[in-house]
Amino acid sequence: MHVKFISIAMPIIMATSSSSLSVSAEPKLRRYLIARHGETNFNKEMREQGTLDTPVLTFDGISQAAGLGVYVARRQADGDIDNDGEAAAAAESPPISRTWCSPMIRCRQSYAAVSGCCSSPSFYNDGQQQQTQQPTLPNPTILSNLREIDLREWQGQLTQEIKEKDSENWNTFLNDPQLLRLDNGKFAPVLDCWERGLSNWNDIRLDAAAAATGTNNNDNNNHKEEGATFIMCHGGMGQCMLLQALGINVNMFRKSTRFAFDNCGCVEVEWADGEECSRRWRRVHPMGTEWQETSVTQRMALGDLNVAETSSL
Repeated sequence: MHVKFISIAMPIIMATSSSSLSVSAEPKLRRYLIARHGETNFNKEMREQGTLDTPVLTFDGISQAAGLGVYVARRQADGDIDNDGEAAAAAESPPISRTWCSPMIRCRQSYAAVSGCCSSPSFYNDGQQQQTQQPTLPNPTILSNLREIDLREWQGQLTQEIKEKDSENWNTFLNDPQLLRLDNGKFAPVLDCWERGLSNWNDIRLDAAAAATGTNNNDNNNHKEEGATFIMCHGGMGQCMLLQALGINVNMFRKSTRFAFDNCGCVEVEWADGEECSRRWRRVHPMGTEWQETSVTQRMALGDLNVAETSSL
């Protein structure tokens, strides 16, 4: 079903431009997976990372990425695994044929761990080693705009230190993140991240659509077959892109755990070419959920926003 937008006094439902995506009589449905990197030393220390490129994965982070890799490998080989542990039809969960990655070290490390599970000669499924060769993932396209939210002077500081030294801005970040201004009031971190997210979707969706026609010039994603697109990025950027795919406004950023990403959490959205927002979405890792219609999520987000605003009064 086509999702209609909700009109409310303080809109949380957004309209994204898709004029550059062609619309056909029967628009092609495509799958996009958005994943966050594994735990880093900064995550473990509760230190703000932002666009700093010094954080690296911890041992737990590498393990988390490998766990995501097992899911991806099983998907590549057999189709998705439902909540009962039985293989679903391959048509239900198409294998990944196109991949994108943030340029930051923590994402590159995470992608390498995921890809390694897919290219290993065997992998473990419920304790049983299988000797079949797993399909590999293509080399990712590195997209600069997939980098994390830029937190300027907060980057590298412990979260607790920021709460104590810059409490006013921190409270804005918690309650009205889109209003946050750093760098002496000159820079809007959330709005900058949001705009880059829109640009990312434009590039990624155009690339997926071009793949079917053989007109794509992307050297890394040069597969002509149609499949799912995998995106390795960050918690802040991932949340922006998920909200955008759901047609939900920036006002909802950080307002609900419904749209948050744990380390190596991964969601999947189903989005038709030319349509303003996705039709449905689900979580696939570490715990899978049932598909939810985007229109249902929009109504739930409105309720979440009302609760958040009431609690902040």
